[in-house]
Amino acid sequence: MTVVVIGRMGSIVSSAVTVLREEGFDARGVTGTGAALELIDGGGAGALVIGGGVGPLARRKLRKAAARRSVTVIQGAMRGQDVRTYVRQRIVPQLRAAGD
Repeated sequence: MTVVVIGRMGSIVSSAVTVLREEGFDARGVTGTGAALELIDGGGAGALVIGGGVGPLARRKLRKAAARRSVTVIQGAMRGQDVRTYVRQRIVPQLRAAGD
């Protein structure tokens, strides 16, 4: 499954993508809404992870695009947790469940 990760901080997005790849996912990270929409509309994404720093307008656009393509949406919020731990404990299980 290809997972698109969008967030506002490149370092967090990069860390999340690294963990997802270590867990066997084809992950692509972006920091801009336009880039995420291109990946979703391109038809290759199976899931979209929206980071806590993504604003409400962008979230709406992304969720609409994901719905058009039947892409699973997972909305994250680390709330001070380490990104690697958070992705492994919260995001990966949701992605695995969505892939079943």
